[in-house]
Amino acid sequence: MEWEKLLSKERFYHSGDREESGRNDYDTIIRSTLFRRLQDKAQVFPLEADDYVRTRLTHSLEVSAIGKRLGELTFRRLKERRTDAWFEENPETEFSDTLLCAGLVHDIGNPPFGHFGEYAVREWFQRYLKDMELGGRSVTEVLEREMVTDLYCFEGNAQSLRLLSKTPHLGRQQGFNLTYRVLASIIKYPVSSFAMKNGSGSSQYGKFGYYVAERPLFLAVEEAVGTAGARHPLSYLLEAADDIAYRTSDLEDAMVKKILTFSQIAAVLEEYVPGDGISGEGREEMTEAVLLLKQMYEEEIAHGDRKMGGAVVRNPKPELAAVQRWNRYVQEMMIGDAASSFEKNYDAIMNGAFEGDLLSGTPSGCLVEAISRLCEEVVYTSPVKIKAELFGRRVIDSLMGQFMPAAVKYDTGEAMTFIERRIMDTVSDFYKSMYHAQAVGKSEEERLYLRILMVTDYISGMTDNYARRLYRELFS
Repeated sequence: MEWEKLLSKERFYHSGDREESGRNDYDTIIRSTLFRRLQDKAQVFPLEADDYVRTRLTHSLEVSAIGKRLGELTFRRLKERRTDAWFEENPETEFSDTLLCAGLVHDIGNPPFGHFGEYAVREWFQRYLKDMELGGRSVTEVLEREMVTDLYCFEGNAQSLRLLSKTPHLGRQQGFNLTYRVLASIIKYPVSSFAMKNGSGSSQYGKFGYYVAERPLFLAVEEAVGTAGARHPLSYLLEAADDIAYRTSDLEDAMVKKILTFSQIAAVLEEYVPGDGISGEGREEMTEAVLLLKQMYEEEIAHGDRKMGGAVVRNPKPELAAVQRWNRYVQEMMIGDAASSFEKNYDAIMNGAFEGDLLSGTPSGCLVEAISRLCEEVVYTSPVKIKAELFGRRVIDSLMGQFMPAAVKYDTGEAMTFIERRIMDTVSDFYKSMYHAQAVGKSEEERLYLRILMVTDYISGMTDNYARRLYRELFS
């Protein structure tokens, strides 16, 4: 792979007008409705009333910021090493600004209620798709096998590529029309659902990156950037930025919600010291990071009482303050380790032979593993989170059951009941216009597939509170 192609500024559509040529990806993203909706989508805790706890929007902003800094550091190291002449001949912004934009949109396709929402959509299709009929035939018989697999394996990553390329933007049907370099950077799994399920894709991919409907776009991106079935190198840096952002922030948010205590965090981290598989300088680095957490806590206790205007003001949350400070420290450590790992594995990454992630086998990778274990055992299984997720499942289950059967008959010669027509009147014209624009000249099975995607676009595009409000309006 070559950076000249990997950072292609080409786009799928070329209008040639002045407005198109003068815009940039960042402006397009931050001015969009889809991006604004992330402020009311769950990161970890659905329907969270506490404004302190992160939403999908604040998470995306953090990933974007970390991604840009990681890109700057990696570029600088590769330039100093004289790894590739491209780094000496081109500005660093070509590299880091791509990650800045990719971080903003990497989760834009996630449905309401966090990752549990993905499971809920997937589960609904697996349970009910075969029971719906069109023209006396099961929907699963009408659709191609690849289309059915797309639905059974519904995936937020593939949904992101779909929404970015198909959602009307500024009155145009061509979506955001982002540069290929940004789109390629968010494709973490460069395989179709069918290839993933049938073992014809790489063994490292447990998920997929695009639907049948977006195959022409995926192939165009792949050809333009020259990845030839491999992951784009910047996707590894984006993945690391995502891991760094959510692993550290989950600790902080869980403490705010009183799910985790400082003692629990310290105890689990101590279990991972000195760090199996880490030796020498790396072992010392990890040990120092764990000891620093306790030191920061002691400092917050010692300096917690401060005089302000003659009065003594207490720090009411020394544990949280210590974890917040520590998070900043370990984020820097993780950014450095990820950049070093990219440099170390540069040849394998550029040859499409690198498997795994950048933080594995690094000192901070052990911290990520420890934090992951703690979150899996305590945070993600907490009753407050599970109750909200189960409510979210009921919301998605009900909305899918309401809209999907009507959508199957929509825009066909098959008679629709009065209720089915009313149900389709409820679907946003925004998403119906997406369907009609895509359905022109398509076969019966393709149009059916697009109608089903129309409903998944509609529901996955909802915010947590809008989905809850619509559910209550329809079923309460």
